[in-house]
Amino acid sequence: MASRTAVVIDDEADLTAYISSILEGDGFDVRAANDARAGEDLIRAHAPDVVLIDLMMPGRSGVQLFSRLRRDPATQGIPLVMVTGIKDKMGIDWGTFADGLVARRPDGFVEKPIDPARLMAVVNGVLAREPGQGEVLHG
Repeated sequence: MASRTAVVIDDEADLTAYISSILEGDGFDVRAANDARAGEDLIRAHAPDVVLIDLMMPGRSGVQLFSRLRRDPATQGIPLVMVTGIKDKMGIDWGTFADGLVARRPDGFVEKPIDPARLMAVVNGVLAREPGQGEVLHG
């Protein structure tokens, strides 16, 4: 059986390594980037089974990357899980934020600090269903 693949994009190298190690421990082949442009290059080079994107990064933000991926027919079917501390940093409710997105909502959302069990529950839940189906999985 081929291993599942993931791309992890976060501007914090320690967090990218931590999330990658959790996914690898669950059998994923992981590629990681520390900015949105490099992450998009990884996604376009070989479409992964799932992408985990930090919302707030310098330069092109995770929100901008999310929108680009959702608008492009070549990438719009890839499940996207947003990873962020937006609630702590800005006091914004995740549901309110997600409702404001023009593109289809993310498939999942994981809040920082990352809990390995919650992360894997969201990722595995997202992969168990058709992209865009059901409510946003939150962990």
